[in-house]
Amino acid sequence: MTLIKQTREPAKEYNKMKNSYKIFYAFLFCLLGVHFAKAQKNVNPHFEAQRIDFRDIGYPAATMIPADDSPIASLLTHSNGKVYGATTGKQSYLFVFDYYTNKVYPLGKIPNSMGVHNALVEGKDGLIYIGTGMNELVEVPLSKEMPYGRRAIEEQMWVDIKTKYEGYEGGKIFVYDPDEGDKEVYLPEDMAKVKDLGVAVKGNSIYTMTINPEKNKLYGISYPEAQFFEYDIASKSFKNHGQWLTTMSHSGPERSWRSVPRSLVALSEGKIISSGDGGLIHYFDPADSKVKPMEIRIPGEYWITQKYEGYPVVEQLLIGRDSSTVYGSSSDGFIFKMDLHTNRLHSMGKPMVERRVRAMTMGKDEKLYMICGEKTNVCRMFTYDVSGKDEGFEDLGVLGVDRSPYYAKIGYQFDAMCTAADGTIFIGESDRRAKLFFYLPGGSVYPTILNPTNPK
Repeated sequence: MTLIKQTREPAKEYNKMKNSYKIFYAFLFCLLGVHFAKAQKNVNPHFEAQRIDFRDIGYPAATMIPADDSPIASLLTHSNGKVYGATTGKQSYLFVFDYYTNKVYPLGKIPNSMGVHNALVEGKDGLIYIGTGMNELVEVPLSKEMPYGRRAIEEQMWVDIKTKYEGYEGGKIFVYDPDEGDKEVYLPEDMAKVKDLGVAVKGNSIYTMTINPEKNKLYGISYPEAQFFEYDIASKSFKNHGQWLTTMSHSGPERSWRSVPRSLVALSEGKIISSGDGGLIHYFDPADSKVKPMEIRIPGEYWITQKYEGYPVVEQLLIGRDSSTVYGSSSDGFIFKMDLHTNRLHSMGKPMVERRVRAMTMGKDEKLYMICGEKTNVCRMFTYDVSGKDEGFEDLGVLGVDRSPYYAKIGYQFDAMCTAADGTIFIGESDRRAKLFFYLPGGSVYPTILNPTNPK
């Protein structure tokens, strides 16, 4: 008995000392945490910070879309007042922001899809058409050894780009009925309640998609081959009209991507417009099913003194209040306005020295809202007044949300925007662990523009 007592006493003392160290280090870490919390400063936007916030894409540890599959590359304002979106990653998910509850709800996995890029449209009876494809947000791995010779680098880049799509079936169009699908609760492993309408272009992603005014035909451009396709909703049939553009250029949006327009719009008379070869605006005329160039060239860099055929492409196109007015942005970061009555284009300039306008939407306040910046830097939000007040660009700064001690985040990358029925601007983050940001217009930028609380 004595022996047992002697062996247990040191163990008891050791455990007591061990617990004391635990308490001491826990206290020390708390002090350090407070110190670093005071030392760290969140970067706030250049407007009243209460006007911006974000929502998780689902409930943490329950329904939230997985981090690697959460980047948002497509948003849609629906006639039911909700905002729908789709993600891009290893697996694409559908989701909805419900204004009744102020929450985002996942709507399940989109079958056999890694991405949805600028390809959500609303059809008749509120049905949502989803154009899918591969993950088109990532940079393409290029060959380390590039060949020599005229246009040899461009040809090798095309080989590298095409490698990604070897054996790929092709992006499909799915249709989703919100009246049915929104009623369900979806866990991360659940599939979305969508109907498969078939492959648009074999071996290609759907890069952008729109619907005609009668809402009976879908039109889209594929990537990487830039095939222009049509889907007849009534007859459930696809038609390929050939290449929208034929020149092989790699001047943007990102230098390792083929230059293919990332947006197209349907005009009131049924014509479909976007940019094409040489940076000229092209249109598809349903009357003769041909793609034709116009004498309108979008602003940007054209490399006219070099042995290189480079030109910008459209990143966004938006119909103005007047159906003959179209606003757009180019991959070189310029904003422009087209008057289709006079066939004239007016360049409105560019808000940043950097290239690219990543996303753009028209606000209810007659301002263009845009996310600008390249993938190597932090995106910033700008506005441009189109009401006639001649206010030009306004710098709203980075999208930083600070609700500490509860939550805080600075958004770095964004690739989708839309304007809700009440005028709220929704912005889709395209980073890992992405959030759905939103901005409430109506405030004002600080008198000296820069937020005085931001780190110097």
